[in-house]
Amino acid sequence: MVLCALRRQLLRSGSRCGTWTRLLQRPSSGCVYSSTDGFNHQEIREKLQAFPGGSIDLLKQDSGIAVLTINNPSRMNAFSGSMMVDLEERVTQLENWTGGKGLIVQGAAETFCSGSDLNAVRAISNPQDGMKMCMFMQNTLTRLVRNCHHCEATETFNTKCLSTLYGS
Repeated sequence: MVLCALRRQLLRSGSRCGTWTRLLQRPSSGCVYSSTDGFNHQEIREKLQAFPGGSIDLLKQDSGIAVLTINNPSRMNAFSGSMMVDLEERVTQLENWTGGKGLIVQGAAETFCSGSDLNAVRAISNPQDGMKMCMFMQNTLTRLVRNCHHCEATETFNTKCLSTLYGS
């Protein structure tokens, strides 16, 4: 899946994806949700870090291509709470990387990602915390996609955003 191509398609589809279009056209700084939406960033980070396991690894190569690896092979690369926080930190690193040209997203051990770790999902037993987890991830992933949008206009990081599924 090519992330920038996906973004372009969402922008072109206009009426069918009006919300996505508006979100992707917002400036790259800031998040989708804020405290006005009842979202406390630090609070949800702390709750997510209570669910350890796996990591999100980032390798920035001299060529300008970064490789982001979802690394939790014992759980088929399912996202734990701490991995969600790791991903947010890696997105921040990518946003600040001036020498970047592209991004490859892959899963460790021949599996891309099986979704969320069900142990963490079960432990977040109330709808409010579940919603906060979703808001946290939507903020993070929207920032990643916005970075692809921003790159085409400025020719900075992610001139060509790639997401390659290795081993799938």
